[in-house]
Amino acid sequence: MTLASDNRTGTESAGPTGLAEAIGELYARAKAEVGKEDLDHIRHVTAYGQAIDARRRELLREGGPRAIRRATALEMMYRLMQFSELGHNIVHGSYDHLPDNGEYHSDRYDWDFNVDTGHWKTMHHAGHHPNTNIVGKDHDLGYSVFRGSAGQDWYGHHLGQVAFISALAAMAPVAAPFFLANIARKVDRHPFFSAYTLRSPARIARRDARRRFVDEPFRSGWKPLPTLVANYFGGVAGYMSVLFLVLIEHHAGELELFTDPGPDETPDQYYERQIRATRNFLPSPQMDEALTRILEEEVPFENRPDLRIFYGGLDTHVEHHLFPDLPPSMQRRIAPEVRAIAARYGLPYHETPLLETVPLIAKTLTGLSVPFGEREFGRPAELLRDPLALGRRVISGFTYRPLPESPYLDKPRFHNVPARVLSATPVAGGDALSVRLARPRGWEDVEWDAGAYVSVRVEVDDDDHGTGTGTATGRVELVRQYSLVRDSTDSRLDGSDALEICVKRVAGGRVSARVNDTLKAGRYLTLVGVPQSSGDFAMDSPATPSLLIAGGVGITPIISLLRRIAREAGAGADATLLYFNRDERSLIYEAELRRLARDSGITLHLFTDAPSERDGLTTGRLGPELLRSLVPDAAERETYVCAPAAMIDLARGWLRDLGQPAERFHAESFTAPELERPADDGSRYTVRFRRSGTSVEIDGATTLLEAAGRAGISVPTGCERGLCKACVTGKLSGTTRAESRAAAGATDAVVQERITVCTSMASSDIELDL
Repeated sequence: MTLASDNRTGTESAGPTGLAEAIGELYARAKAEVGKEDLDHIRHVTAYGQAIDARRRELLREGGPRAIRRATALEMMYRLMQFSELGHNIVHGSYDHLPDNGEYHSDRYDWDFNVDTGHWKTMHHAGHHPNTNIVGKDHDLGYSVFRGSAGQDWYGHHLGQVAFISALAAMAPVAAPFFLANIARKVDRHPFFSAYTLRSPARIARRDARRRFVDEPFRSGWKPLPTLVANYFGGVAGYMSVLFLVLIEHHAGELELFTDPGPDETPDQYYERQIRATRNFLPSPQMDEALTRILEEEVPFENRPDLRIFYGGLDTHVEHHLFPDLPPSMQRRIAPEVRAIAARYGLPYHETPLLETVPLIAKTLTGLSVPFGEREFGRPAELLRDPLALGRRVISGFTYRPLPESPYLDKPRFHNVPARVLSATPVAGGDALSVRLARPRGWEDVEWDAGAYVSVRVEVDDDDHGTGTGTATGRVELVRQYSLVRDSTDSRLDGSDALEICVKRVAGGRVSARVNDTLKAGRYLTLVGVPQSSGDFAMDSPATPSLLIAGGVGITPIISLLRRIAREAGAGADATLLYFNRDERSLIYEAELRRLARDSGITLHLFTDAPSERDGLTTGRLGPELLRSLVPDAAERETYVCAPAAMIDLARGWLRDLGQPAERFHAESFTAPELERPADDGSRYTVRFRRSGTSVEIDGATTLLEAAGRAGISVPTGCERGLCKACVTGKLSGTTRAESRAAAGATDAVVQERITVCTSMASSDIELDL
């Protein structure tokens, strides 16, 4: 059955409590201190970069081996500065809040680097920073083509990744915009051969090639060939230096990879992941001395900036990931405090000398060209002992079909987890499918109560543009909730230790039809997360007299409650079940229900709309007379109802008329509530997205999910009705429309720190943890 309860229990935070508060306090203080001094600094750095570039062009006109070597070095340093201290940080909005920021606003900055700024914001702000080192979501892992960490999936082309990197290096300045666009299109789900992916990179590459290999060589007098050589090697050195420095920030060595945490990741866990997944590097004194000597000899400049401007935001990358919109000048000032916070909460503060990372990265890229995962990397005999598993990896890698069990990453998954189907048995005359799923790896300690449910994600044809997350392949992912028909204790007692659901075919239902038509033993079904329990449907004591009412497939959570009652109360169970169906073919679990009634104190009443000659089936519908006659003490019983919404509302009213207190009535429904939008009263609110550093203005009838879409931020979602919880997001400040109702005294509304953005609308400016 599909549930409509808006209650949910989440996983407990694994991170140290207070980490987010400590980081938030430091951020607030540091952000307040950013001012004119920092803006003057970045202007000074810009002027220094212009002086470096001007001297480079002078050297090209001078010619001669020494001048060409120096011009090559200055080109490398200019490119490195343009990426690190300047563009990378300015586009993050480091100076957006300052008055008189002029051209240093993230929307106005003219970045002299071979990237499309829109592509950069997509791949970096929306893709990388929120999802740092999450396998399958952070496409900066391996930069979409390499394998730089053992937890990444292995594909056939990784066999040649060392040769591929060499080829990329040979044409790095021209390849850079295409390289970036390929990552951005994965975040935004565009095909590679599309105008989005190719048009802008082609324009950027053409403009850069003309400048490097046509304009500057022929303006250098009679020395075009040396200029060509200097521009080529300087460009390659500059762009490959950037790639190498950003590669070492999140790859190899002691840095961790993570599974998708889903919507239950807390702010503490988010910041802990950023720290565990990120590395600072310690510059090489010898290299810095050589670069300083060239700059001092070739580029006269008053009040020369510190050499760290060539590494800005890269040698303080831990700080950058905690505070992406702080300028690098501030990141350097607060680095000791960040180190102290990490120590206080028992977290590593990764720092590696720059030259030590060279052999580390080389060894990693070479070793990961073969399909070893985290458990086998460095211990190849572990995998070689299992040739069948190795063969499956090789076959899946060359066919580009990831293995559902994710054998490379050692951490278990708890969000969007493929669960293997143990059995899929038609029931109710073929109108429903009883499905048993193996527990995913790492779920051994996962427990759930009677009446709990799981959210299932299924990809179907997007033939009618239904709700879901569309893909470039014309498919759409839909999320549905299905009750678990056994609690975790019962599943262990029956020997299967499985998760068991029942999916009834619904007329026009795309998910139910696909599951019933295609699911077979040995296949996989994606679970959005661990089982959840509706707070209103939990049974406190099986010994309490109870009334259970089910309509159709609504029996699925009810039978879980009945099994618990029979298991714990035995023959003394005081429970009555009223089960309603269209006809005798629609009954599910009939044999077991009769057995439970026979072996325990459960009273069973089975009703059908159509007459039946079978014993124990009665024609009838739920009504006040039926309740009075069959359950005269209904007002005193804890009542659990799972049925269509209309039937639940009628039952609630009839039982209230019989004198039942409202707190004894517990219900779950089939139907997701429709989203009620208020009329546009002219109010406008700003929604700020903390992690990506962007903001949009919306009216009061626009959902926060829609606002995120306008900002180019991808939010996991499924039902878009507040049921699946895939879009749950931390609200850092502000008030939603539902919360404003709570402030006005509405009893069904509460103030929340974590909200379903698909159903939330603003009634003030809001900041989200996205």
